[in-house]
Amino acid sequence: MSVNTERVKTAAVTATLAGWLVATAVAQIPEQRFDGLLRRGKWWRIPTPNWRFFGPNPGVKDSHLLYRDITDGKPGEWMEVPVTRDRPWYALAWNARNRCPKALFDASQHVIAQSIAFGSEVRPVTMGTGYKLLAGYIQRHLPHAEGASHSQFLLMYSHPTNPEDRHIEPVFVSMEFPLEEDGAPSTAEIPVAA
Repeated sequence: MSVNTERVKTAAVTATLAGWLVATAVAQIPEQRFDGLLRRGKWWRIPTPNWRFFGPNPGVKDSHLLYRDITDGKPGEWMEVPVTRDRPWYALAWNARNRCPKALFDASQHVIAQSIAFGSEVRPVTMGTGYKLLAGYIQRHLPHAEGASHSQFLLMYSHPTNPEDRHIEPVFVSMEFPLEEDGAPSTAEIPVAA
């Protein structure tokens, strides 16, 4: 009995690829109940791509950046900074305008993570790059009330489960930081706690 080695190779490769395709499909199930089975042992582990990386946990809250000016020692109204804008049709291929909003979002998340890590201590958070980026952006790129000497920002989460009953959660309030005439932040002044 002669065995056609080309047919055996083709069948082996086809069976392997079909098995890997099935394992990849099983690995994408949201419940993740088969993940342990696919990664068990040294020899049994099946390397499968995980496309859940892009959305493993869907977002359930929105981030908001607000700021207010302090004039003659009195705080003004909070104003929201529009972080995201409507995207043009060509943004699927080229979205260079997303860099600034992405930087603000990342800086906000960095400040929130640091505020959680340091607890009630605000001073270490003010030394972080995220805090400095947000304070600098507010100092230099946003309109301020006439006569304002200081400004402050607030990071909030909103949970849009129901538009009529929107739950809002303040996460971090910055220290007051000075506004300079030339737009440059002062390093000599120490911020005053809010």
